[in-house]
Amino acid sequence: MRNGTSETLSNNPCHQIGISQCCKATLENLKEKPWKAILTRITHNWRTRNRLSQLNDAQLKDLGLTAADVDHEVRKPVWK
Repeated sequence: MRNGTSETLSNNPCHQIGISQCCKATLENLKEKPWKAILTRITHNWRTRNRLSQLNDAQLKDLGLTAADVDHEVRKPVWK
């Protein structure tokens, strides 16, 4: 039976650049991505709800929405 551990490590890019550097890079990615995603979602929600609130009744009817639907959506917190 062959032990694939050494073969796996040699093919792993983290092993080639050093474990500590790989860990640092992974931690940085974990720190950045959730905040970027959260801020992106908040920005998107704010913009779309702002534009939605500016539509008139005829435009809302074209979208199949009512003023109550818009009011409900606009009152939500931007992070939801």
